[in-house]
Amino acid sequence: MLLNRLPSCFDSCDTENVGEGRERLSKQIRRWLGWRLVIVVALHCASTVQADSGEGYLLRLLHSSDAFRVRAQAALSLGQLEPTAASVSALERATRDSHPAVRVSAIASLRRLGAKQSLPVVEFATKDDDKAVRRAAVEAAAALRAIGERRRGPGTTQYLVAVGMPGAKAERVSRQMLFDARVFLSEQLLRLEGIELAPDELTPADAQREIAQRRLHGCYLDSSVVTLEPNGSGVRAVVTVIVTSYPGREMRGMLRGAATASGRYSADTAEQAVQGAFVGALRRLPTVLETAKAKGSL
Repeated sequence: MLLNRLPSCFDSCDTENVGEGRERLSKQIRRWLGWRLVIVVALHCASTVQADSGEGYLLRLLHSSDAFRVRAQAALSLGQLEPTAASVSALERATRDSHPAVRVSAIASLRRLGAKQSLPVVEFATKDDDKAVRRAAVEAAAALRAIGERRRGPGTTQYLVAVGMPGAKAERVSRQMLFDARVFLSEQLLRLEGIELAPDELTPADAQREIAQRRLHGCYLDSSVVTLEPNGSGVRAVVTVIVTSYPGREMRGMLRGAATASGRYSADTAEQAVQGAFVGALRRLPTVLETAKAKGSL
């Protein structure tokens, strides 16, 4: 019924009035689009101001708050934002904060931001009086050094080796111990002939391309702390290191190491035992690599 009425409505409309209506409608649309553009620009400016004020607010908290927890959270939050000269400078100053929790947070954020220019500051923190700060600084310094650089052992590079984050079957192993174990494992690999560590940011496709272009042999190390417990008058640790191809991750061998550190169980004796076990496991790594290379499976 409505469709039947439409022609009569249009037939009765005056042509001049229709033209005027269209002109008014066109003006309204242009006016609406103009206001929409103003609103979009205003929202963009507001979001920018809000982001700037967010960083400024965190910087003020980090600089002036009396509560160390607030300063520590501000330092961590700055690590979630895009780095600026002001935020990096503030985090560098915070590595000398009076409370170790704030120093650890600042170091962690500098690492997250990839602030390689802050490496001297982080390296200085490796001598901090607090052990947790020293550990965070050692890990951050290793990560910052690796940015844009390749770490190589002695001799001509033959193997591109990626090191995974160690796992743990032992209940006493903390996440911090695993971070420390990965750093230690990487440092020990650089003592071996012909080893180059693969950067963490290297994708599998890039790794495959680089290995082919440079005629290298790819290797991935996946490790685990199997046992960590008091044993008589000491602390015993058992670790395994699984050797796989890289980036294909096909198993090529398994290494096992064990060590006992003298003394009662503590964080220090546990660390000594784990490190000793990894040293023992890596003794056979050159033989495994040579055998796999001779078979063409690396």
